[in-house]
Amino acid sequence: MRHWIFSCKQISRLLSESMDRRLPLYKRMGIRFHLMMCVLCRRYRKQLLFIRSLLRQEGKAPEFSCHSLSEDARKRILDNLKKQQGEKK
Repeated sequence: MRHWIFSCKQISRLLSESMDRRLPLYKRMGIRFHLMMCVLCRRYRKQLLFIRSLLRQEGKAPEFSCHSLSEDARKRILDNLKKQQGEKK
């Protein structure tokens, strides 16, 4: 019988690995068992899933571009940056 009780460090690695490929049954069961008891690893899993969903949506979201700013807004930003650089010197 394989060891299926994992530490938080092992679970974090396994959660990441499980996003890329299907894990053996004993590892999946170990993850489930650990997540029932550990709020921090549940939170980490939730964060991984959120990041994954954001990355999947990346191609679908319209990109922000400085070209979408008006000429006046670009000039104000540039002037403020130059002013801040002059104050630092």
